Amino acid sequence: MTPRVLCDTNVLVSAFIAGGPPSRVIEAAIAGRIELVLADPILDELNRILTTKLGFEADRVHDVTTLLCELASTRVATPTTAPEAITGDPDDDIILACSLDAGVQILVSGDRKHLLPIGEYRDVRIITPQALLAELANA
Repeated sequence: MTPRVLCDTNVLVSAFIAGGPPSRVIEAAIAGRIELVLADPILDELNRILTTKLGFEADRVHDVTTLLCELASTRVATPTTAPEAITGDPDDDIILACSLDAGVQILVSGDRKHLLPIGEYRDVRIITPQALLAELANA
């Protein structure tokens, strides 16, 4: 079974500015080894970071967004109700709520402060890109 995976913003940003495990997660989606799921709040934050913090040109941001949307099997909207406070960070609580709404098995994150310490929430495992790649290698 191909795992349904949601990547948080820091994983997606890293995938497009550096090599390493985050970019290999995207490669796994391209190869069909994972089913990539997108969430609107993550895409919005990704666009903001690429544009304002990293100075990507509008065409490049569009190309990144287009690629992700073409790869994704599902895209979920921002939750309409306030999510449960779980992580200590309201933005991360929204990401966790999106994971639940999307029915993913895995949330891939590099957030060692708020998300990764939770480990698992309502059948959504929260793991690093490295851990996901290790699981795929052993599957």
